[in-house]
Amino acid sequence: MTPRPEWWPHVRGAIRRYPALCAKEAALHDVSITPSYEGIPGRGRPSDKTADAALRTLPPIDQVELDAVRNALRTTEALPNGRLRCELIWLNHFRKSHTLMGAALKVHVSERTATTWNSDFIREVARQLGLS
Repeated sequence: MTPRPEWWPHVRGAIRRYPALCAKEAALHDVSITPSYEGIPGRGRPSDKTADAALRTLPPIDQVELDAVRNALRTTEALPNGRLRCELIWLNHFRKSHTLMGAALKVHVSERTATTWNSDFIREVARQLGLS
């Protein structure tokens, strides 16, 4: 077994943060339906909540991680057995409902195949982050 690269823990952390980053991104673009009292005459300019929501962005490091994992998921899905690979990743990393071996049983692949697919995904995220 070859030793893991030094970036491995960072990339696994980015993968673990993906669901929270997706939720954070979605929350940024929610439009509040609470009336704004900034538009009262003599109180400054009226606010445009829709435009404000569209212009909000994640902090740059969060956006980079979110994009890297999304792109890695797209790349993985395009591979042979891509849907099974993605299901394994979702069960193990994002839903956290299965261990890697449990996810392997769920998608009907061997332990070795699951380990290979998991490593391939982590390496793809690293590639998307420019680490490998």
